[in-house]
Amino acid sequence: MLLAAAPTAIDSLQAQEFAPEPLTDLGLIEEVNNPAAEGGRTFGHSMLQGETLGEFRYGVTQQTNTGPRCVAEIPGPVSHGPQDCQLAPYRARAQSLDANPPVPFCGPLDRIDDDLDTAIPIDLAAWWETGVSAPLGFASATNSVDVAGLTQSALSMSPLVKGVLTEPKIRQNDLVIENAAFDSTAFVEGKFADTNEPVGSALTTGDNSERFRDETFSSAAGVRRSARSGGTFELAQRGGFQENNSTFLIPNPQGTTRLEINFTQPLMRNRGRAVNETRIVLAQIDLKLAEAEVRSELEDHLIDVTRAYWSLYQARTQWLQQDRLYENATKLLEVLKARNGVDSHTRQVLRAQAAVASRQSDLVRTETRIRNSQARLRLLTGDPSLTGNMGLGRSNHMELIPQDMPLAMPVTISPRDATITALDNRPDITDSIRKIQAVSARVGAAKNQVLPRLDLILHTHVAGLDAQRDTFGAFTNQFSEGRPSYAAGLLYEVPIGNRAAQARLARNRWEMVRAMHEFQQTTEEAFTEVELAVRETQTTYCEMVAKKQSIDAANREVDYLEQRWELLPDPNESAVLLIENLLDAQERLADEERSFVAAQVGYAMSWVQLRKTMGVLLRFDNPNLPPSSPEIWSSDSDVWSQSP
Repeated sequence: MLLAAAPTAIDSLQAQEFAPEPLTDLGLIEEVNNPAAEGGRTFGHSMLQGETLGEFRYGVTQQTNTGPRCVAEIPGPVSHGPQDCQLAPYRARAQSLDANPPVPFCGPLDRIDDDLDTAIPIDLAAWWETGVSAPLGFASATNSVDVAGLTQSALSMSPLVKGVLTEPKIRQNDLVIENAAFDSTAFVEGKFADTNEPVGSALTTGDNSERFRDETFSSAAGVRRSARSGGTFELAQRGGFQENNSTFLIPNPQGTTRLEINFTQPLMRNRGRAVNETRIVLAQIDLKLAEAEVRSELEDHLIDVTRAYWSLYQARTQWLQQDRLYENATKLLEVLKARNGVDSHTRQVLRAQAAVASRQSDLVRTETRIRNSQARLRLLTGDPSLTGNMGLGRSNHMELIPQDMPLAMPVTISPRDATITALDNRPDITDSIRKIQAVSARVGAAKNQVLPRLDLILHTHVAGLDAQRDTFGAFTNQFSEGRPSYAAGLLYEVPIGNRAAQARLARNRWEMVRAMHEFQQTTEEAFTEVELAVRETQTTYCEMVAKKQSIDAANREVDYLEQRWELLPDPNESAVLLIENLLDAQERLADEERSFVAAQVGYAMSWVQLRKTMGVLLRFDNPNLPPSSPEIWSSDSDVWSQSP
């Protein structure tokens, strides 16, 4: 259905005039105070309970204990200009999607106890949550960090962000350059010539002189300007004097002046503002494309910052889990050594020693992961306060302590609302529409270039003459003696065959077909990516619930084996095998805990990715700027509709 409608849309685009939107300065959402923000849960991994999609905070920053952060609701639709109608069938298709949030297929948030036939709520809290927000002793100084503060620091201090933000400024100057093509040009010129050459004709001097001697001074000053309608205007005041030995120059010497007005207006090719401002329109669209590209790059950077934060959180939780595992093995080894010669065997001690050494090496590797994550955060944010080095001296790296905890509740979102939001806000859809506008402008200009050249040429002047090289006297006489002279004419020109212009028009029309198909593909990708992102958030939550159930089961197994070993040893069971089973159960418990944290991080990042997929992770529109009126694209639209 969509492909069948494409040719009609393309045909209408070929004769359509595009009015560019008012340009706004590039700026982030203003800082506001939001005391109602959820404490610490920000940037894509949390939502206030009961919030609807319209209240869903996009989470670049939130209110924290350190002060106000940037907060914004889901931004309003991005204006797509005259091509917004191209999204109408897709919006209608999105409206037909299910408006109800999908029900998690992992079942209710409860479990059935093995002994009691009752539902027991699943507690997603973990024992390491307190320890992960406390110092671990890796540095003498500590610094508490959260996602909101890190993203704010990255946006304001990162050299990468600062470099990316220069691109729209560069494109803005390109727009100024194209507009400057219609600025007025002032000119002044002058020339003095002293001629002395033999006479080859009696008509040169009118007497028997053998040499022709002539002194001539000429000058001009005026203004030239190209009109946006295609015409060229010139106003020039010329003046000078001449003296020679010819009897034909009367008076001799003499001063001359001439005030000229010249105007040339195309009547067919290059006529109209729409044609002559095509380069301005393209520069304006390039600026919008640059802003969308910068937005996409900043979103990727903020996602990297968020991912680095959760990597730090994950590494610290793993260190706590590994440290607990190491302590359990150490305690077991101490008990075995104390009972050596009583009821413990040498092989049991050796097995426990091997477990202690292995777990200690894992602690070293995990500590390295923590330090690497901290270094990654320092690089991504560019914040000198994270190193404890506010000057140029040697830095003293701080221990970064995460404060944000993963969201431990299911948050659902309507696929219909998410898809509609994506259609209105995704930068790639905006880019596709902008490219259609750019190609359409080229098609209109190419249609005009197929026309023959027919120019109207107008000229008028007044002239003055005075004796004795009196140029100023001649200037006065040009307004007081005689009347203005004038001339009018037409210039017609057409290439035989006109193949080049026809080929350019055909090429631009094929570019329009390609742009339309690319737009359709981009929109289809948006539908699919939103569907996958919504499903992923539900899947990662269910995975997190399942991993917590696995932790509970592994805990019960460890408790059972510890009781078997400490309290009720079975004389028929191998003591070495019992120790082996206990150590293996502890390892399995640690593995399940690591998997649970990985699921928590995956759930947090799935919300960040969903917001990026919806196009609401970051916006550049400054709501404080008043809309400006378009400076181009007058009602002179007949140029587009002319046929070759």
